[in-house]
Amino acid sequence: MTTVLIEDYALLRVAIQHVLERVRNADDILAISPAHLLNMSSSINRPVELLVVGCSGMAEQDIGLISQSMAFFMPRLVLVLYSVLDPSVMGVCARTGVAGYLPKASSPDALAAAVSLVMAGGECYPQPAGRPQNVSHAPAQELRELTQRQEEILQLLVQGKTMREIGQQVGISVATVKSHARTLYWKLNARNQAEAAYIAVQMGLVRSAGTPAPVKADLKAEVRADGRLDGK
Repeated sequence: MTTVLIEDYALLRVAIQHVLERVRNADDILAISPAHLLNMSSSINRPVELLVVGCSGMAEQDIGLISQSMAFFMPRLVLVLYSVLDPSVMGVCARTGVAGYLPKASSPDALAAAVSLVMAGGECYPQPAGRPQNVSHAPAQELRELTQRQEEILQLLVQGKTMREIGQQVGISVATVKSHARTLYWKLNARNQAEAAYIAVQMGLVRSAGTPAPVKADLKAEVRADGRLDGK
């Protein structure tokens, strides 16, 4: 087990787990409720690679859950999902080394990109509060100047494709793909592929497969009343 998800709302837990499976090994994900944490066996393999904690919106309770889960699982990386942005909770996250503080209302693409960014050593906090950000968004004018080829390559970078895979799919050399990627990183003020993907998704520059417009769907919208994932 390398990834642990703690979320009280069962249907939302299913939806978040589904998104995590896009970027993490499905067999290595443990999804539990906060109540289940109290009954966890001390024999569980620790430390875990990634801990994802869903907040309830009650600051004192959320801070306790974050502290308790971090102490138990000893995670290398932590991502906290909030329903209501709370400066006190965000402050605790920043002081205790949490790598990301993200709204639960993020689109599935944004959450997947945030996980990839955190796993690559980056951070994602709301602006302007929270931790100082080393990455600033590129000016809108520069983003409008992306060529059709750059937009195509950006979509594939966000999907996690390697430079070789992109070259084969688009029909250009790896060297040319790398050249386009470097230009995209510069225009997005990103240091690597994971950061570029996160910034692109947050700015609505990418689309889900087969969707002509940027994804705006809330994670909760992925789950139907019967508990099954929409379109799955």
